[in-house]
Amino acid sequence: MPDNNGKSEIRLLLEKIYPTAALMTAACWCVTLFGGFKIENLLGFAVGFGYMCLCYEYLGRVCERAVKLDKKRAGRAVTACYFVRFGGLFILCAAGMLTGRLSFAGLLIPQFFPRIILTVMQFTGKDK
Repeated sequence: MPDNNGKSEIRLLLEKIYPTAALMTAACWCVTLFGGFKIENLLGFAVGFGYMCLCYEYLGRVCERAVKLDKKRAGRAVTACYFVRFGGLFILCAAGMLTGRLSFAGLLIPQFFPRIILTVMQFTGKDK
């Protein structure tokens, strides 16, 4: 349901998540600098953050569409979204590991940030 700005609630929530997730990603990458600069870490965190954003854009669109469908079709749409997102992550991680060009941790760690951010927002009451 659009608000006064014409944006859905999911869009507004994603706009709150992305800046914080970007800062968390940058902070985690900075921690890797203690072991010396490695381009694989930088690329891994950059690609991991980008993939996280892409996945949540896709999830948001599927959820917006699913509420208009009957229960069975909505369940299939969300299940398909789940498999596409995690299948893509598996392929991305496998490609990163096989080529050695992307940090495995850099790809995975940003995927946890939206859940962490949403939990903190819920406990602090900033989700409204």
